Amino acid sequence: MKISLATHEQSCRFQIQVASCLQVSQAECPIMRFSIPGDVLRHAREQAGVKQSALAKTLDTNGTFVSRLEKGGAVDPTFAVRYLQALASPVAEEVLEFYGRSWVKLDPPSFLHPDREHLWRVEETLQTLEAFEQSPQNHPILAPTITALRDDLSFVLRYLERLDHVIAWVGDIGVGKTTALAHAARLVSPDAKGQLRSVFPVGSGRITVCETVIKTAPAFGVAVEPLAEDAIRDLVQDLVQGVAGGQSAVPAEIARVLRNLSGFRAPKVMVGDDFETQDSIAIALAGGEEPATLTDKIIAAMDLPSRRETSLALSEDSEDGLQWLSRTIAKINSGQDPRFSVPRRITVLVPSDSLKAAGDLSIVDTKGVETITQRPDLRGYIDDVRTLVVLCTKFPDAPNATVQRVLRENEEAGSDAAERQRVAMLVLPRGDEPLQVSNEGEPAESRAVGCAVRRDEIRQALSGAGLPKINVSFYDAHLDRPEVVWASLRDQISLMRGVYVGRLDRSVRAVNEMVANVDLVKTRGARKSIENAFDRLIERVQVLPNVRRPAHQNLIDQLTASHQSSVAASMARRGDWQNFSVLHILGVGVRQDANLRSSDHFGRIEHALEDAEQEYADLPDVRAVISSLRDRLAKWRQDFLTQTLSIGSDAFKLTLQNQPGLWTESTGRYGTGVPGYKKDLAVIWQDFFQTAAPDDARAAVEARLAEAWLSTIVEPLRAATRAVAED
Repeated sequence: MKISLATHEQSCRFQIQVASCLQVSQAECPIMRFSIPGDVLRHAREQAGVKQSALAKTLDTNGTFVSRLEKGGAVDPTFAVRYLQALASPVAEEVLEFYGRSWVKLDPPSFLHPDREHLWRVEETLQTLEAFEQSPQNHPILAPTITALRDDLSFVLRYLERLDHVIAWVGDIGVGKTTALAHAARLVSPDAKGQLRSVFPVGSGRITVCETVIKTAPAFGVAVEPLAEDAIRDLVQDLVQGVAGGQSAVPAEIARVLRNLSGFRAPKVMVGDDFETQDSIAIALAGGEEPATLTDKIIAAMDLPSRRETSLALSEDSEDGLQWLSRTIAKINSGQDPRFSVPRRITVLVPSDSLKAAGDLSIVDTKGVETITQRPDLRGYIDDVRTLVVLCTKFPDAPNATVQRVLRENEEAGSDAAERQRVAMLVLPRGDEPLQVSNEGEPAESRAVGCAVRRDEIRQALSGAGLPKINVSFYDAHLDRPEVVWASLRDQISLMRGVYVGRLDRSVRAVNEMVANVDLVKTRGARKSIENAFDRLIERVQVLPNVRRPAHQNLIDQLTASHQSSVAASMARRGDWQNFSVLHILGVGVRQDANLRSSDHFGRIEHALEDAEQEYADLPDVRAVISSLRDRLAKWRQDFLTQTLSIGSDAFKLTLQNQPGLWTESTGRYGTGVPGYKKDLAVIWQDFFQTAAPDDARAAVEARLAEAWLSTIVEPLRAATRAVAED
């Protein structure tokens, strides 16, 4: 990297200025242990209403120096104190007080961190624990309590100190989530008529070819993760076979990319008074071309070796930034950019003020849902504790079938996503739809009233269906300000973080109560009693009950509910298809069954914890252990259920790989022209699972479930309750 002489001289002058300012400040300012970030100083100055030039004069320097200081990283503590004292404002005093605290266990977070006071509570409580541990009040019998409380505080700390979150927008194909997301992020540009349009390709459905991620960056850019060449070949084979059989097994948006990449298009041409499709693939097949040979020719025509580009960037100073982004994404999404292959994921980098104001967020526009919601990508987002899943639905049919299916499947799988505020609903009204809502027999007098009435109806629908209550918000991309939706999503993320603040509250209270009131004599007896009670309980719950719902039943249900093109594509790949992953669906079936089988055991454990908490309500240290154990049990349960999904997917993999006849029969049934494809396929698979062929897989599932139950639930529970009784 080359550095000009002028740049080097400027750097030297800046360092001299810093040194000079420090020499002046050493004698004038109190000692500060911690450096302070430049953006915190800038925040304090702006809140004080002081211009850089005025502050520079007070500091006996110049505005350029102050500007560079505020844009840089950590500022020397001594000079930072002088800077803040020169402002002489309430906010500056708050900053000084915050960094001047006795941070011993942690490094102080940024003053701009929204949870800085909660992180200070963690620091204070850790200090309290350490002081108590070293005091005469402490006793070896309290060691497990102290360890549990310290672990709880560390767990909360790890979550709250990070500010990054993912917001995953999920919805049916054509529901309008991509348009809403583009307008919310102000990723829109004027079209030929001057109307603002999304920079992402949008339409009535089947436009977006893959998942899109939006991140803030200093400049506009696009990064593409391409599909593997083997996966592309499989898609081309499906395309050719679908044309040959008269039934497409490739989604329209993917077929469009493949055709554009290869030049084997299907244009519409005028024939007489009407248009006809002249499919170059169909013409080649009709001319006697073998499907395998034609597949090779299409792959060769794509020239994949030359399509190795994975990223492009444009300076944020470009006046054409959004238009460039729109053109670039459109070409990549449709397969018309010769530099890029078939995209698996597109990441869009934007210098967006809207996103910056919303926080350190990554926004994911997931691939549109097509009947099936049991997809590995969606499951990953739902289970991620830092991700908010936004279920998008149209106004008239909210909560639509997909929203209800996601919520119900989460319940059946034992997910805590709704309980921990990680799922919300975003209703997308259009035009005057809210005004058409009936409010006590009359049309709603305003959009706000219409939305309020609709929200009540949605909540009643969810309650009537036995589904969890989730927050519902509304956003019309063409009428509402983006701040409306971001405020709602920020509030939801605050609720997600609030779950961990609640755990912090319990830990802080437990520490304070333990320090203030320790009765060692009663504690010994209580802990021995708890150990004995849980030893008896563990004997009752250490073995899982028998199967309640066979894993393959979930597969049969999904076969009948899914789109036949997705099912056919999966069968052609021996179950390995993103929109219908047979192994993932079987894994979900194992998880659903494991949730049913373990629910009574968890109920017994939780009941025992409640009884112990009530019985020993007068012993703060014992209550602290029980409260901590309840929180840990909730996490152990999610860990166990997450493992069960993987167990199911892995266990059936080898069995299904060794069933060529099953796949051949399943594949051959498609495209025969005989109706009832999915029903027949369900019968084929039901018959297979009633044979002895899957017995090894079922035995492997049972063995691994038993092992997972012992390692994630029984053994940790035994260790936690036994440890508290040791002296």
